Amino acid sequence: MAEENKDRKSKAAGETKEKRRRNKKIARIINIAIPVVLLAMFVIFGILFIKDFREYQIAKNSYKKLDELVEDKGVATVKSLPVAVSEDPEEVADVPEPPAFEYPDLGIDFPALMQVNPDFVGVLYVPSLDLRYPVVHSKDNKEYLGLTYDGVKNTSGAIFLDYLADPDMEDRNTFIFGHNMRNGTMFGSLKKFTQDETLAANNPYVYFYTKDAVRKYEIFSYYFSYVGSDAYQNFAGDDGYDEYVRKAKENSLFINDVVDLSVRPNILTLSTCSGTEHVRRLLVHSALIGKAEL
Repeated sequence: MAEENKDRKSKAAGETKEKRRRNKKIARIINIAIPVVLLAMFVIFGILFIKDFREYQIAKNSYKKLDELVEDKGVATVKSLPVAVSEDPEEVADVPEPPAFEYPDLGIDFPALMQVNPDFVGVLYVPSLDLRYPVVHSKDNKEYLGLTYDGVKNTSGAIFLDYLADPDMEDRNTFIFGHNMRNGTMFGSLKKFTQDETLAANNPYVYFYTKDAVRKYEIFSYYFSYVGSDAYQNFAGDDGYDEYVRKAKENSLFINDVVDLSVRPNILTLSTCSGTEHVRRLLVHSALIGKAEL
């Protein structure tokens, strides 16, 4: 009996010793593997960072060259064409003519921009954000997600009109899309409105220049939404317009009661993604307050 107990103790001691050896071996492997994995992750993320940085710089330099085709010429004052829109002609007739308005006078080389890209439709300018880009119009909303204005493959993409939009900007609600780039380029600066409410309060204007006209819009709402929300749906008629505006103001992070939306001016909506889940969106709505021929 004593001999059996001795054998069991000896066996148990051997198993414990073997277990310890295995644990030490596993510990050594882990101690080696963790730094290797961390190093590999560091290298991979470093490569991705360098790749992104390089693409950002390429796109930034490309758009900087394009901006050289736009010259600041001061401020111009012009008489505005009518901006009221309604299904009822009598209702529009009762609206007084809009007053003259000021706008940044940009000397835009339209032929040169068109030569670079025949999809060119106009120049978007948001002074409070120092945001100024040529805008394209394609057969779909996918092409310019990965192509710069000059046709180079790049994650920065381009600023583009909704493919269903009227390139003459006569829709009741025109959407313009752009990427929310981490370096603040493209529509990456739109989020500044949500971070500093004085930006839109002090300078709520958005300008769109085509070869034939300049349009001045005033921001009346911006808020976060999501892909497929009602904010992206078309509305019909005056009732649809009024309901759309009501919801936009109800959801807004910004209050502007100066804009007269009762005359139902056309709306310009800037849209970009927000966050990493790719379903959240930031929308900035502005109303047409002045239009003049160039």
